[in-house]
Amino acid sequence: MYNLYVTVMAFLMKISIYADSWKSSLPVVLFGMLGIFIVIGVVVLLTYLLNKLTSGKKKNDKDEK
Repeated sequence: MYNLYVTVMAFLMKISIYADSWKSSLPVVLFGMLGIFIVIGVVVLLTYLLNKLTSGKKKNDKDEK
């Protein structure tokens, strides 16, 4: 157990936070998130449109019977 603790602590001490890396990576992350939201929006709109286009025919079939 002691060896695991020493290994974890040694690993955590090697981790450093570089402020300059945030400046370069944050715009990339933001564009990626924006792209994800745009794709999700397009999928939702296509699903809504397909539902509207195909659901009208089923209602007419039920009314004729």
